[in-house]
Amino acid sequence: MQYYNEEKMKNFRLKIEKEILTWPEVTTKKMYGCPCYKYKDNLFAFLVTDGIVLTKANEQDKMKLSKEFSIKPFQAATRTMKGWPQIPVDGTSNLEKIIPFIKNSYYHSKT
Repeated sequence: MQYYNEEKMKNFRLKIEKEILTWPEVTTKKMYGCPCYKYKDNLFAFLVTDGIVLTKANEQDKMKLSKEFSIKPFQAATRTMKGWPQIPVDGTSNLEKIIPFIKNSYYHSKT
């Protein structure tokens, strides 16, 4: 199963990386074909086709996300990752609205 399509997501990936790769100790690496973002060894976000998944979102952020976006849990083949909200994105997505949630996931990965 292919989770990520670079051709479709390249512009969004470049925009998001311009921001988050400036944060202290953030690295990127591909896992299962998806660009992943880590603080040290802790995964805090990754891109999928038409979305970004946050792995360290707290309950408060999940509630806010559900009011701002049509989020859903990340689906890994037959497994649903209920704690990992997937924010839908496309070429018109407002990155300024998404960045604070990614930043919070980054901060939570430090603990």
